[in-house]
Amino acid sequence: MAKTAASDVWVKPIKTIGNGYIDLIMRCQDQQAARYAGTQMELHDDGTFTIYATASPDAPLAHVIVAEDIADDDTYFLGRLIGATILHNQKLAAAYQIGTAVYKTAAGTWTVADKDAATSLLGKIGIVCGPADRITSAAVKDIDDALSATEPVDICV
Repeated sequence: MAKTAASDVWVKPIKTIGNGYIDLIMRCQDQQAARYAGTQMELHDDGTFTIYATASPDAPLAHVIVAEDIADDDTYFLGRLIGATILHNQKLAAAYQIGTAVYKTAAGTWTVADKDAATSLLGKIGIVCGPADRITSAAVKDIDDALSATEPVDICV
């Protein structure tokens, strides 16, 4: 089964907080082949990651690696962010899903990061990582529901 939803990867956005790293759910492009634990990833389009290419020596987030193997057709994976910390009660610029790569704008909100957008590469990059379970407008939301611009969110940087 392809991992095409955050809940296919892990039941919570953050699996492990280790000594100097955090393992958490991230979004990726379909890699077209298996990627193994330890593979370095880089920022791609629309808040996703892809395998690091030597043609991109200035790729931000060189500290993102694959924590558990990625199979072909997966669009979510468990990644390891080296030297990470979690920022609480942050504001999103729009609705984004768990695992989306975002950057902090001059206005102080987090918006989707993209390798082709210079502002994405110049700002601080983070991963939307929670909260996983929440209640908004009297409705119970889960890990696969996007977080809105009006909710306080957790960002792993």
